[in-house]
Amino acid sequence: MQSKSLIVIGAVALALPLACAASPLDEGAGNGGSGPGSGGGGGEAGAGSSGSETGGGGMGGDPGEGLHFVPEGLSSTDTDEDGAGLKLVAFTLVQGATGPELYAAVRNDGETPSCDAGLMFYFIDKADQLVTTWGGSLLSGRLYRLDDGSGVMIPCIAPGEIAMTGSADLPGDLVIEELGYLKHRFPAFTVDVVPVDAVTVSEVKTVGGGAGSAYTGTLENRLDVALSDARITVFPVNRVGRPLGMATSSAAADIPPGGLWTFETTTVDDVGVDHIAYPTVSVPP
Repeated sequence: MQSKSLIVIGAVALALPLACAASPLDEGAGNGGSGPGSGGGGGEAGAGSSGSETGGGGMGGDPGEGLHFVPEGLSSTDTDEDGAGLKLVAFTLVQGATGPELYAAVRNDGETPSCDAGLMFYFIDKADQLVTTWGGSLLSGRLYRLDDGSGVMIPCIAPGEIAMTGSADLPGDLVIEELGYLKHRFPAFTVDVVPVDAVTVSEVKTVGGGAGSAYTGTLENRLDVALSDARITVFPVNRVGRPLGMATSSAAADIPPGGLWTFETTTVDDVGVDHIAYPTVSVPP
């Protein structure tokens, strides 16, 4: 028996739309029209950097609200020659309650979907020594079927779309203040694929509490097969679309065809001005 494949599907941004502060991370495409705004031109390398290097930029005196990269001034250079068209457009690297935390946003600037994509960081200290590495899967906005008759479905990032990833469990020996710069690359591939209408996420709301704020919402299975291992990851973002944290929730049971899952996530300290929710499910082969 073949094992199930983990599929990341259906990104949506809901509530508090950035109508008055459109996210520069989106350039026209968005997530099926539900992304956090579609401003143009921003979200690129920060002030003082060019080409494939991204660095701190933003508003002086503003404690991160208008920044695409935090810490400000910490650069990250893309080591891929092409990166399947992917570009790092924002990250937050901060000291959390239990250790360093990292949240990143990536945009597909290519002309074709980038599939099974990931993001790997290399942390270099001020003595030019590698401290540690970290890698994670990029949570994408769409599910695609291979256009080869196999019926296999894979997650891909559509052209112009924003994907995100993050970790609240970076190695404890990472000292942010001692870092000199970062490097990154994008494990990914391109292949002929066809988009699939798989799930929808709706009615996402912020729920306040004494220990922080959580998110509630509903996921609908729009496939003709049951989905298992359903999971929601919600990233609060600032006014320029930089992810500030990460909240998650996992379903306790399979979701039948046409079925609904009502979720409530873990909490975040800072809800920012908007949020983006990415579901992840397992689909039987």
